[in-house]
Amino acid sequence: MNSTYTWKQLFFFASVFLFAVSLPFAEFMISVSTGLIFVSWLITGHFVQKWEHLKDQPAALLIISIFLVYVIGVIFTNDMKQALYELKKTVFILALPLCISTGPTINYRLFRKIILSFLAALNIATVIAIFRLIFRDQLDIHDIWEILFVSHIGFTFQLLLGVSIIINELYNNSSISRQRRNLLIADALYLIVFLFVLKSLTGLTTFALLLIIHLVFVIWKIKNRKRKAFALITLSMMVLGGVSYLGWCVHRFYDTEQVDLNHLPQKTQSGHIYHHDINDKLLENGHYVGLFVCEEELQKSWEQRSSLGYQDADQNGFPVSSTLIRYLTSKGLTKDSVGMSKLLPEDIVNIEKGIANYIYTQRFMSLYPRIYQTIWELDVYFKTGNPNLKSLAKRIEFEKAAFTVIREHPLFGVGTGNWKQAFDVAYQKNHSQLEPIQYGSSHNQYLNYLAKFGVLGFLWIVFAWVYPLFLTNKHHFYPAVMLLLILGIANFSDSNLEAHMGISFFVFFYSFFLFSETHQPAIDQ
Repeated sequence: MNSTYTWKQLFFFASVFLFAVSLPFAEFMISVSTGLIFVSWLITGHFVQKWEHLKDQPAALLIISIFLVYVIGVIFTNDMKQALYELKKTVFILALPLCISTGPTINYRLFRKIILSFLAALNIATVIAIFRLIFRDQLDIHDIWEILFVSHIGFTFQLLLGVSIIINELYNNSSISRQRRNLLIADALYLIVFLFVLKSLTGLTTFALLLIIHLVFVIWKIKNRKRKAFALITLSMMVLGGVSYLGWCVHRFYDTEQVDLNHLPQKTQSGHIYHHDINDKLLENGHYVGLFVCEEELQKSWEQRSSLGYQDADQNGFPVSSTLIRYLTSKGLTKDSVGMSKLLPEDIVNIEKGIANYIYTQRFMSLYPRIYQTIWELDVYFKTGNPNLKSLAKRIEFEKAAFTVIREHPLFGVGTGNWKQAFDVAYQKNHSQLEPIQYGSSHNQYLNYLAKFGVLGFLWIVFAWVYPLFLTNKHHFYPAVMLLLILGIANFSDSNLEAHMGISFFVFFYSFFLFSETHQPAIDQ
């Protein structure tokens, strides 16, 4: 750095740098870094000039106004404790735009150092994650997302932004050598592959929609008719291929075994009575869970092979008995001593870990198990109406409750802290089977805004998020546009701007892009 910087300015820049490189590694460091940014902003002083500068920054004022919407919503709040918690979660909207827009100016050279350091930190985090994936058995890792240090949804956003930064570097930096260009292309592909390794449906859906948007834009720019037609056909084939794959997954799930319900065997090979629940329509890999069950033999055979009791809970908290029955069904085995005899030692370990279907053991290397799990959740929900402990099914109940709240409070919403009470009432009105301990707000940021602040508050918040991009003329800066699109799409499936990692990631980079020098000054060029 230039030696003309004071230590106070260096402290501020170092805090911003720390925030950027901490994102892939530690959630608690995000709060620490935010605190350091604010402290360093205070230390730099000159508050009169900062106030005058802020008044000349309508983009910053617009973003800060979103926090003020939450503050105004407190007026209508009965549950002050919940309201203060909401303010605490969203304080990033106040602190980061204020500090970055009025603090020491982040020039182009410093901007590039910070953004490329974030990219380096992101790559290091993925390398460590791959190492943890390879040695997952030794590290006792049971789920793919456990290889990360932070929320998998937040990390997928970082991956997508990392790819955007690389694309911007490739497109706008003509001085890059061929060797470095090839390295950046390889890195972008690597980050995309890692996104597929994580198999986050939110991340993959966001990536797919962004890819389609990019291809439509590229096709629109093509002047040659033959090339444009070829590109349109290619895009159509890609979309059709994705839809066809999903259709094949659904067909495979419901491709059920043919069973003559009138001539089912009544006894096991050992002479014990089978229980056939013909009303149980639940499936595992096309086999009916409720058929060919002899719990007497199951319990005896299981307890001969495992130190975990038949009625004990597995590592996911479910009864071993139900996990065992589902696992045997998934392999097409009868739920008796004969079926148990065909299980390998690794199958016993899987069941103890709470893995209810053998295809879930392929989840580290295949996308199908993740899609299968989603289809299974929806199948159980629509057949039983029970959404408990099923992520996607719970989200449907959450959104039903949100629509109920919105219908009753359309203009101004229920206020900042009243949403919990309002949602509790909505679940009761909807006769939801969701257990009270599972109650929550909508996993949809837009529905959350509508429920809390009504249509008027929602429209203002969306305007205050989007318009600063044009006020600062950063709608020409590719990573900033991509950041807004990434969160804009992902917010349909999660309330990212009210979650710690989501809001800190977005507000930091949005403020960083809007209020820093993102292009090389002409005099330097």
